[in-house]
Amino acid sequence: MRTRHVWGRRSVLGGMAASAAWLLACGGGAKTKDAGGGAPSRALATADTRITAQAGAATPAPQKGGTLKVALSADPTGLDPSTSRGGGDHNWLYSLYDNLTTNDPKFQPAPGIAQSWEVVDDLTVSFKLQGGFTYHDGTAFSAEDIKYTIDRHKDPATKSYAAGQVTSFDKVEVIDQTRVVIKLKEVTASLFSILGDRPGMILSPTPVKAAGDAFTNKPIGSGPMKLDSWTADASLKLSRFANYRRKDYPYLDAMDIQIVPNSSVQFANLRSGNADLIFVGQKDAEAAKKDAAIQFVQWPSTSYTQININISQPPLTDMRVRQALSAALNRKAILEGIYFGEGEIANGPITRASWAYNDKLKPIEEDIKKAKDLLTAAGHPNGIAWEMVITPNETDTPLAEMLKAQWKRAGIDITLVSRSAEEAGAEYRAQKYPMFLVGFSGRADPDLTIYENFHSKGGFNRASFNKDYKPDASQQELDAKIVKARQVYDITKRKEQYDEIQRHIVENAHGIFFTHQTNRVGLSKRVRGFTPYGDGKLRLHELWMAP
Repeated sequence: MRTRHVWGRRSVLGGMAASAAWLLACGGGAKTKDAGGGAPSRALATADTRITAQAGAATPAPQKGGTLKVALSADPTGLDPSTSRGGGDHNWLYSLYDNLTTNDPKFQPAPGIAQSWEVVDDLTVSFKLQGGFTYHDGTAFSAEDIKYTIDRHKDPATKSYAAGQVTSFDKVEVIDQTRVVIKLKEVTASLFSILGDRPGMILSPTPVKAAGDAFTNKPIGSGPMKLDSWTADASLKLSRFANYRRKDYPYLDAMDIQIVPNSSVQFANLRSGNADLIFVGQKDAEAAKKDAAIQFVQWPSTSYTQININISQPPLTDMRVRQALSAALNRKAILEGIYFGEGEIANGPITRASWAYNDKLKPIEEDIKKAKDLLTAAGHPNGIAWEMVITPNETDTPLAEMLKAQWKRAGIDITLVSRSAEEAGAEYRAQKYPMFLVGFSGRADPDLTIYENFHSKGGFNRASFNKDYKPDASQQELDAKIVKARQVYDITKRKEQYDEIQRHIVENAHGIFFTHQTNRVGLSKRVRGFTPYGDGKLRLHELWMAP
């Protein structure tokens, strides 16, 4: 066995943290240094505010029972791990499904259904399974379910948004009911991050096939919570799965998740006791920090705001048009006017929460003359017009109007088309619009963010759904760099490669980025057990309620 690789032949429970050392802690990347083009924001300057026990106080034992009241801004896009596409969907998915392996708060791999594993060689990983448990409908777990789940993501008929994450998977071999082996086509440094995300949320074919297309609305997993009801645009109610594979877990009896689009109404509900947990909006952040009656938690985020662009659609097939879009933006005005200064100006798709952040890459500066010159060079001296789809809400609606006004100064006339989240996703995927105003929440490993959004076959790169799309030279070069980076274990070399990938994406305008975000959660005083995860996703099933 060659020792130059981080992975070695060992049991993970005995030393997997060492064998996955390329995954660094999220919190360690938080800095207040200016990344070029913008002063440190208030959010980053206040850094990492987490719930900690009082000095000398004993940690209380978790109490069973109670209903957690949560207020979130929107429904999930779906609850099938293959076809749901929203970053916020994880807030439900992690409670409904068990992963083969999980990602801990600092992006390190941890046990799930697989209690331990052994990296046999660079392309082979053997997993020891728990077994002996059931899904929410009573269906018994089988090791074959691991194979079914991965194969389902790979099957083009599924139209999985996570298909790009498993392109390097060759096959899953079921050895017996306690062991499966994943065979890779190529070295995959992000393997455990992938298994801790949608592809590793294990499904049984029995309820999936029985429900058909309705499975996304009536999911059956083996997670600690099960879905009791979902009333669109109103509420989702979950309850404790009594036969969960971990004894005496979870602690909560139920979750009542109310859909409350306005963040200030959410904040008012938290203060009045009508909610126990919310994401604190930018405009309420200062008040939340000062309110001694609630718990306020803030930590660095992997999420960023952007325009998702389909470079297979004219006029965005021309790099100069994309570069003009980027050059015409005043990102400082966006940060201050829309996000109340919470976050920082984005220099690309990887934030300071990740070890792969490129602190030498400067944000694109506003330059209206350059934008006009680029349009002229692209054959549009008198300007150009097209449509952008948006999902109207308290943030994206004013943001879209600001973008429209800024682009207008350079001769770019954008018509805004409002759609529901479901309609926008479907129509954009169907190639109806060249641009979609939608952020991205980021992932535990940079490969999951970069490949899915910027590789020509990535699930969130809507050009990948255009059967007539032929990647140009810039895209082909970017694809090669992305694939190369996911095949390297050495974190120093990976960092160098992701620095170059981010530069390529920004300079060639494969994406247009505004801000890097900060995670902010408000909790009632009764809530216990909250742990900030580096990816910013909620693990609601871990919480418990004090009497």
